[in-house]
Amino acid sequence: MTTSDNPLMSSAPGDAISTELQAIRGEHQVRLLKPEEEGFAICNLPAGVFGFAYAPGQDEVPVFGKQDYHSFEIHKAADGGEYVIGFVTDMEATKLGALEEGAAVTLFPDPHDESQALVSVPAKHILAPKKLLVREDGNPFHFKIA
Repeated sequence: MTTSDNPLMSSAPGDAISTELQAIRGEHQVRLLKPEEEGFAICNLPAGVFGFAYAPGQDEVPVFGKQDYHSFEIHKAADGGEYVIGFVTDMEATKLGALEEGAAVTLFPDPHDESQALVSVPAKHILAPKKLLVREDGNPFHFKIA
């Protein structure tokens, strides 16, 4: 399966990232957080918003309107679904597209080494580690597909 065969994924080499990201935002029907909405966990925010966080997949992580270095884009779509946006390898993108339960995924907030495929991962399919890991180069988020 290629990334274009699955609505969760899109290939985004080079300058196409911004266009692909705008398409995902449009698909999720989200707007940037308002200043008064910042600092709350995504589950406590209204539907139809996006913001940025450093530790996706963890309960009660605050979301902010400003994108900082190595922060992940987080969406609460118009339908209430929650998503983490990031970059994975082509092989991981295929596993995500197939929802290969138990498969390990390393999601980066920005393109990093071989992780160049832009994906939108539904939070309900993320099995995150119980404890936060030490920050590594590129700020990867390691999880398994649930």
